Amino acid sequence: MLSSEENECLDCLWLSNRYQLINQLYTIYDYQGLIKELMHQYKFMGDVAIAQIFQLPKNILKQYDYIIPAPIHPNKLATRTFDHVTFVLDIQNVNYIQIFETELRQKQSDLTKKQRSLQLDPFRINQEIELENKCILLVDDIYTTGLTIHQLAELLFIRKIRKIDTLTFARGGNNGKI
Repeated sequence: MLSSEENECLDCLWLSNRYQLINQLYTIYDYQGLIKELMHQYKFMGDVAIAQIFQLPKNILKQYDYIIPAPIHPNKLATRTFDHVTFVLDIQNVNYIQIFETELRQKQSDLTKKQRSLQLDPFRINQEIELENKCILLVDDIYTTGLTIHQLAELLFIRKIRKIDTLTFARGGNNGKI
């Protein structure tokens, strides 16, 4: 999202200089106000009934060969007791494959954009599947700077895929300037 003093999206410019960009970003809500509060209650307080508000567009989902959620570290999974991204996919009977794993890293919302940009890519592919010429949809909870999605996509682009798009439950947030 553009800040009031931006004419161009600085996140997009920074990402395009560092990563091959994803094709399309779909998002359900803006991450502000009530949605921000509900996301916090869902993700950190474990109020799983809130997952129902993230109705995924079936017409978009059916366009992809693979739907791949962003991973959660096992320590965070143990603390939260559920994977907040795959839970939404599961309750809506969306077929997905988890091919990523992540190293433990600092909570992204606690970091500025600059701090996020300086972190090493924590993601790895944990299983090999045929991805050449496939259409991939990455699913994550919140798109803020785009760094997580582009780090995941970078691992897929080298496998000669046809297209990578992203679907997030919410988009927004601003943790400072790079």
